[in-house]
Amino acid sequence: MSVARYAYLNARVSVFAERLLDLDEIQALVEGHVTRPGAIPPELAREAAGAGLADDLDQGHITVLLRELAVLIRPLSGPARDLLSYWAHRFELTNLKVIIRGKMAGQPQVAIQQDLLDMGSLERLPTVELVQTDSLEELLRRLDQTAYASITDQARQLLERGEALFALDAAIDRRYFAGLARRGNVVDSAGGRQLRAIVGSVIDRVNLVWLLRYRFAYNLPPAQAYYLLIPAGYRLSGGRLQQLAQRASFEEVIASLPAPFARLLAGTRNSTEATLRLEFETWHIASDVLYHSSFNVARALAYMVLRERDLRRWRAIVRGRNLPATPDMIRTALGLPLPEGGQSH
Repeated sequence: MSVARYAYLNARVSVFAERLLDLDEIQALVEGHVTRPGAIPPELAREAAGAGLADDLDQGHITVLLRELAVLIRPLSGPARDLLSYWAHRFELTNLKVIIRGKMAGQPQVAIQQDLLDMGSLERLPTVELVQTDSLEELLRRLDQTAYASITDQARQLLERGEALFALDAAIDRRYFAGLARRGNVVDSAGGRQLRAIVGSVIDRVNLVWLLRYRFAYNLPPAQAYYLLIPAGYRLSGGRLQQLAQRASFEEVIASLPAPFARLLAGTRNSTEATLRLEFETWHIASDVLYHSSFNVARALAYMVLRERDLRRWRAIVRGRNLPATPDMIRTALGLPLPEGGQSH
């Protein structure tokens, strides 16, 4: 059943997987060499060599991901299609945040529009109408009529209480990841365990990194830091996260982590380093699913996670060169191993 159902998807993912970059190719890109024709999407290579680098690469990155995702979801229906489509909507939530910030700051419509990402055929947010609203209140009323209506009630409550924009951003992000966890759990198909492993690793990473930042960068009290976390977990349950939030220092949290996080984060010095290490674990899980399973929707999500990794690395490499930064500085920023004798500065 799953073989017939996912035959096309499996074939497309296998073809797309040939575009992924191995570590040697990434290292070559850091040094300014491209080892394989087509390793970088042509439009990104052109934009990297042109003007307007930052904006062009951001939009190019999203365009490539959404174009490939549109191909992968074409044969899907039901919960599987919903999950993969939903994965991309965090980019659209970035647009929503840009619009809300712009309205709160009184920016002109043209300035807001210029900062928005083009979601192409996967757009669900009526960005033009939202940008054209005359006030934040009108924007929220318009949002009530969209797929993001669940955000508006909480947004109104936060704004009425005079909460900082940070709180609204956190609420939007928390709702997104809770929705991702929920969708990952309802896909009942071959590969369900692998799918939950990928989604679960993302949820655990976000929760743990948020907890570290809220407690020790923003100095929030334990109860508030815990409240702002995603109400879902995979290997880090709500009870465990509540216990970790009570720890008095960054080092105490790291020392109190259960397996496998104790091993993964041993010696971690800050939340940025923790993010890198946990992302590497997600990529390892996704790679295992992509190359050691077949005929399931988990492979498609695994490919998208790894493809985004490659494009993010390419953006960082190009921006590093234009600073300019040394190859070793770029490697350190990406969490890549340094060559013998290299220095992270």
